[in-house]
Amino acid sequence: MHISTLVDDVQKVLDNLSAEHGEFVLAMLYNSDSLSTSYNWHLIVSAPWTDKMGMVETIHLIARALHDGMNVENQPAISRVRVLKTSDPIVQDMTFLYPAVSSGAGVPISHVRAGEISEGSGFIFHSRKPAIA
Repeated sequence: MHISTLVDDVQKVLDNLSAEHGEFVLAMLYNSDSLSTSYNWHLIVSAPWTDKMGMVETIHLIARALHDGMNVENQPAISRVRVLKTSDPIVQDMTFLYPAVSSGAGVPISHVRAGEISEGSGFIFHSRKPAIA
């Protein structure tokens, strides 16, 4: 598995989920190691629709979407799906520190510091402050 194919696969899955359910406030891959690591990636997501749907149902939905939408060789690279409330400190920090990321690129970050995270690296797909209701 090459990291660029993992990022491309995850982006496609996120695009499909956005089209079906709504935009993400935060969507990123996170790893406590380096950007080039090919295993133990966590997909972290947050959105108004995930807040409404609930964590367990959202995790099942996203896990199924990853299974159905990713190449088989990339699937083992994702070890965890983490769904955070839009009010979570990690979400608040990431959307404040990286507000320009809106979609599509998988922007690499070599050192992640947000909320309780103080190490590791990641790729941000979506990061925008949630709309005030």
